[in-house]
Amino acid sequence: MSRLKGFAATGSVKPNTGMAPALQLLSREHTKLRRGMEQVWEFASKSTVRGEEFVQEWLRRERKLRNAFNLHMEKEEQILLGVLSKYLDTDKGPAAVMKYEHELLEETFDELEAAMERLAERPNDEEAFQRVAAQFRRACQVIGDHCYKEENAAFVLAQNLLTDSEKVLVLQMIRKKKQ
Repeated sequence: MSRLKGFAATGSVKPNTGMAPALQLLSREHTKLRRGMEQVWEFASKSTVRGEEFVQEWLRRERKLRNAFNLHMEKEEQILLGVLSKYLDTDKGPAAVMKYEHELLEETFDELEAAMERLAERPNDEEAFQRVAAQFRRACQVIGDHCYKEENAAFVLAQNLLTDSEKVLVLQMIRKKKQ
């Protein structure tokens, strides 16, 4: 069940690649979020007792992680795409793909939570656990693919389009959003 080992390390943008600090920050958040997925999975796969309490804790951890994803996606859509809208039609091209994939991530998390809630009704049902595990692996795949595209396309595009002052503005806005 440790098929997710190393999932957090699959990012491709390194902090020293010349990317603007705002884009480096978003990229580091990707790594942190992937690591969070890995940790939630480790909790689930290493547990030897799968009762109601276990499922509720797993669901609590997943929801906390989902909230972190939501905040991250808000930063990308409201701040990064907001500033990029000066240069791009955000309803087409890379910006539209980013927004579509954020919607896909929301749907994926909805499906994962639904599977987890069904498991909560039958916490010792191995088949229900395997359905959650499959959904969790799917979520990790969607997240990994999405982060890869952002880091190798959307962030590169932003790096090339935004002025230095806009990059600073994006960083300031992202930091403010964290509060």
